[in-house]
Amino acid sequence: MRARGKYIAAAAATLMGTVLVAAPASAVSTAGCQWTSAVLPVPGGYSLEDLGGGDGAGAVAGTLRPAKAGDPLVGVVWRANRATVLGTAFGQNTELSDVNAAGVAVGSYADPHVFGVPDLHHAIRYTGGRFERLPEPPGFANTTAMAINTRGDIMGAVGETANNGLYRTVLRPADAPGTVEVLPAPRDFFQSPGGLDEDGTVAAGILGGAPSGGFEGYLWPRGGPAVQLASPVPAGDVVPTAIAGGRVAGYAGDAGAFLWHLDGSVDRALPGVRHVWAMNPAGDIAGSADDGSTLFLPAGGGPAQTLVPGGTGQEGWVRDVAGNGDVVGTVTTQSPEYRRDVVRWHCG
Repeated sequence: MRARGKYIAAAAATLMGTVLVAAPASAVSTAGCQWTSAVLPVPGGYSLEDLGGGDGAGAVAGTLRPAKAGDPLVGVVWRANRATVLGTAFGQNTELSDVNAAGVAVGSYADPHVFGVPDLHHAIRYTGGRFERLPEPPGFANTTAMAINTRGDIMGAVGETANNGLYRTVLRPADAPGTVEVLPAPRDFFQSPGGLDEDGTVAAGILGGAPSGGFEGYLWPRGGPAVQLASPVPAGDVVPTAIAGGRVAGYAGDAGAFLWHLDGSVDRALPGVRHVWAMNPAGDIAGSADDGSTLFLPAGGGPAQTLVPGGTGQEGWVRDVAGNGDVVGTVTTQSPEYRRDVVRWHCG
């Protein structure tokens, strides 16, 4: 999600002849800096199952696996380097994908597992100290919530049944409680939700439309028609993976990562970056290189800065870039023993 997650926007834009309001300046020097890392605590009796997106100010949501076999997965939020276990939704396996500045977290829970049958998921929101199940659009029983912005818009994905998976992108607008908008698409194929901006604009890829048979990229601005992202490559592949501050980032087949304007036109390539994982409103970007390195690109330009080198036996994965340039993600170490940590990187 975040990569497909929510990104706080501090810039406004109008489509078709885009006019951008100045976003906050990047807090990270383009000349590079000394990055330091700190492992965030995981509460005793649990291990990290997955990490979701964050609020752009240091808080991130995630999922923990209890040490006791058979106990359900639980939701967790890290804020100020402290983990708060939110527990389960209705006693079932619960996974959190994102959290906003108001502390509202979103994700899904799964019905009790039946051997040999895919799990059926239900979108949830954690607010006011409790979980609540979110409404489902007619005809879709398999749902999840993937991202939430500051005002409370929620992006998610749905499918008719567990066997169908989660293949259509939806928006639950904060200003229309109980409403679930199945975003109109040119074809009823698998979609890859790519992000939710502060103004409610959704980015996603749709499989099957590119000349190669790959993904086409689309934006759905609130109150406006869908906008297709132009492809910078002949194969036509475009997969948006982040949207923030009126900017869209993603990748185009084997050509690597790019930025797009809100009118769908290509802004520029991101040299040395294969995939974009997260972006903040200032335009700071975290992603990966061909050699597996985890990279940070400051908004003001300059060379990519390495957070986790490739080929070291460690794999980095970024889930959020905060407004101050701090980066939160995971580092997986394969040897001498396997471990997966939640890590915060800071530019000193």
